[in-house]
Amino acid sequence: MKPETRAEQASGGPPGAKEEAHWRRTLYSLWLAMFFVFLEWTFGMTFVPVFLQEEIGLTFKQAQSWTGLLMALPSAAMFVATPLWGTYSDRIGRKSVVILSVIFTSLLRAAWYWAQSPWTLLWLGIAAGVLGAGVTVGQAIIASVAPRERMGQAMGTLQTSMTVGFLIGPVVGQACAGLIGPRPTFLIQAVFAVIGAALVWLSVEERFVRPESLEPVSLVKGITRDLRPLVGNRQLQALWVMSFVIFFGFSAMWPIMTYFVQYLGIPLDRVAAYSAYVMFVTGSLQTAVAPLFGLIGDRVGHKRVMVGSTGVCGVCLIPHYFVQTYAQFFALRVAATAPGAGIHPSTSALVARTMPRARYGGAYGVLASSRALAGSVGPIIGGAMARYLDIRLVFVWTGILTIIAAVWAAKAVREGGEA
Repeated sequence: MKPETRAEQASGGPPGAKEEAHWRRTLYSLWLAMFFVFLEWTFGMTFVPVFLQEEIGLTFKQAQSWTGLLMALPSAAMFVATPLWGTYSDRIGRKSVVILSVIFTSLLRAAWYWAQSPWTLLWLGIAAGVLGAGVTVGQAIIASVAPRERMGQAMGTLQTSMTVGFLIGPVVGQACAGLIGPRPTFLIQAVFAVIGAALVWLSVEERFVRPESLEPVSLVKGITRDLRPLVGNRQLQALWVMSFVIFFGFSAMWPIMTYFVQYLGIPLDRVAAYSAYVMFVTGSLQTAVAPLFGLIGDRVGHKRVMVGSTGVCGVCLIPHYFVQTYAQFFALRVAATAPGAGIHPSTSALVARTMPRARYGGAYGVLASSRALAGSVGPIIGGAMARYLDIRLVFVWTGILTIIAAVWAAKAVREGGEA
């Protein structure tokens, strides 16, 4: 055995082993914590529509529009509050902000147990959006401990916690609601959030040093911060518009998915389960196929992948209007989801080619802002369209918007460099 190997063993490993173990432990602990948080966020996606009808007493049409509001307004509140929480995290530490944010969210979600009107649910949801927005600063914790050369790997790994939580949440939520009822499920939903907060408190070690000089907190500066890279960059402007249009259309479908399953004749006591099956299978498919589109884009060009996948996805959405059975709906959701999986990785890759590495943060913040704005408006439009026009028209609307986005991208987006 070499002398240096013995020395390494005596000291607990090579010089960088301790740091390597620290940032990996922080990453995996935060991954598990965020998994429980995102699991909690999506817990009620399938059974809340049933809850609004059976427990709150809304009609089928009323519940559709209220579901849109319950999704859109908390998202808008989170969009406004996120930069403020980020600013305060620079003052008191990111770990503290994440823990406080998750605890506030769990308490407000548990309060749904006692709600007797949709207005109560809405105000509690908006409050959860404001107070729960601080969970996003968990990314800053990882950025502060991960080695620069491993930053992409670390951020990508943390991102999967959201994906996995979003996939499993609706399935677990509908199972709990089916066994014990929706109101007790809200309490269980809050418990998952508390578990996430406890994991952050016990397992995540943050090395926080308060900066000597801090910018004053400004709501206007916070909201517009992520939009500043758009100034003077036509390529990024084109990608922002495309991302907004696509996500605006997609988010319009969120509040009506469960109702459409019910509309197709599935009994109310099975609606949540059947909706969860669709969400789980299509979400899993999208997660599995997305990396493949990234590899194809590296070979044939990311613009081609983005335009092609967006266009095909839009074309597959329009036939949803003619669906008559759950099996047909399931098949079309799969057909639309598979090509749609290429939109996000190709867009992200084009952003990377548009901006220098030093400005990646602002550039990806631009895309996040487009999705946040779209998610604040789309569900309201989708819910209102389903209630006052025809629930089937939501799919046609989304398909047309997606095709328009593909045409826009073909004309306005360039394969590489600033436009």
